[in-house]
Amino acid sequence: MGDVRVSGTILVLMVSYCSGSIICDKVDVAEIEGDVISVCYNQVKSKEIKCPRNESVLVKHFLQRAHASKDGDDKGADYRSCAEKFNDEYYDVGECLLMTSDVHQKRAYQTAIMEVLEECSQKRYCILEGDTSSSIHGLKDLPVGERKKRPSHLAVLHQCVKDQVASVLCDSKTETGKEGYISSNRLKMSSRDTSTCTCTVSGAASRVTLLDVRLGNSNVTTLSIRDKTRTVYTIHGGDLAVHFMEEINISQSEWSLQVDVIRDYLPNKIWMRLEGHNGSDVTVTCKESETRDTHGAPRSSSGEECLNY
Repeated sequence: MGDVRVSGTILVLMVSYCSGSIICDKVDVAEIEGDVISVCYNQVKSKEIKCPRNESVLVKHFLQRAHASKDGDDKGADYRSCAEKFNDEYYDVGECLLMTSDVHQKRAYQTAIMEVLEECSQKRYCILEGDTSSSIHGLKDLPVGERKKRPSHLAVLHQCVKDQVASVLCDSKTETGKEGYISSNRLKMSSRDTSTCTCTVSGAASRVTLLDVRLGNSNVTTLSIRDKTRTVYTIHGGDLAVHFMEEINISQSEWSLQVDVIRDYLPNKIWMRLEGHNGSDVTVTCKESETRDTHGAPRSSSGEECLNY
C-alpha cells in the first residue's frame, strides 16, 4: 500500500511533560493535511520519504496506527499484522506523551520523534527503519486509547515544501518577501567559541512557525524572540527537547530573534518560517555573530522540558 493523502487543517498541539495515565484519543486523518507514511513495528522493512528536486521534507505530525475489527470489539485485530487497512485507527503521539506519567514511556516517544526528525527534517530524501535497532521500534508495546490497544505502526505525517532562500543565523544577509525562512548552519556557529547571533525582522506584524527547533542538550543554548518592549518567547536547550509546528504571533512591525551559542553546545537544528500579516512583505536581516563575555555564570534554564507541536 502506498502513501495515503489526507487533507484538512493541521492542529497545533502544545505538549509538555505532565502526569497522567496513558490514554490518548483517536485522530481523524481526514482533517489533517499531508502525506502519511507508516512504519510497521513488526517487519524488517524500511520506508522512504522522497521529495521532488528543490523541495525538502517537513515533518508535521506523529501518529500511532492501530488495527480495529469490523464489529468494534477489537477481537481478531492482530497488532502484529503489518497490513494497512481502511479502518485502522490513528492516535496522536503528542497527546500520548502528554498523558503518560511513565518516564520510560516518555523517553520512548521522545527518542522515536528525535530519530525521525534527525533522519528526515529539511532533507530531500530519508529512510525510516522499524527493526529492533531503531527507536521507532521502541513504541510497539505502548498502548493507546481507552481500550489500551497495541499499535501496529508509527505513522509520520509530512509534506514536501519548496526550498526557499533562507536567512542564516550567524551570517550577514538580508532577504525581503511575503514569506521568509531562518535556518541555522553549524559551521557558521562554530567559528567562534561563544557568540550571540541575531536576525531582525521588520515591515509588518508576523506569524512565526517553528518548523523544527532542536537546541541540543545544554540549557546554556538559548533562543529568544523580542519585540521593542519585551521578550515574546524564549526556549532553552535541554534533554531531548524539540519544538516543531508551533506558531507564534507577533503584533509589532519590528522584532528580533537572538540565539546564544557556545561552540561545544551548538544547536542541532533551527528552521522557522516567517509570514507577514495579510500578505505584507517582511524583511529579514541577519548579522554575523558577536562574541559574548564568558566569565559570568551561564544563564539558567526556564525549566522547560517539553516537546511542542
